[in-house]
Amino acid sequence: MPPFATVEDYEARAGVTLAGAKRAQVEAYLDDASALMRRHIPSGYEPDPATLKAIAVAVARRVMANPGGYRQRSIGQYAETLGENGGLYLTEDEIALLQPETLDDPDADAAYSIELRDEGLPGWRPDVPCWGRPL
Repeated sequence: MPPFATVEDYEARAGVTLAGAKRAQVEAYLDDASALMRRHIPSGYEPDPATLKAIAVAVARRVMANPGGYRQRSIGQYAETLGENGGLYLTEDEIALLQPETLDDPDADAAYSIELRDEGLPGWRPDVPCWGRPL
């Protein structure tokens, strides 16, 4: 299956031009990101293609910025804390974007009414005339 984003999509969003080994690396990361994303998409559901592209590029950019998956690094007096776990991962928000809004009936919270009837009781009649008038 093709990845959800191309190297050109990555370049446009990252503001870089890639060549050689870096281009191949980003292409591999986009493939990996797409594979991770597919695991969270329910069968039969198709998320918005633009959302898929944005998430794939975001995952690839994270791993390119922090390929070792470091959480914190220090050089002399300079210290930097990097996001979450680094590497290839999907955030909870990204996973939520890959899911339909609800897995249940979308009209489950809609108002409705039901008619209660028990025709199994002896002597049941559909309606009793009101005030002596026939129906």
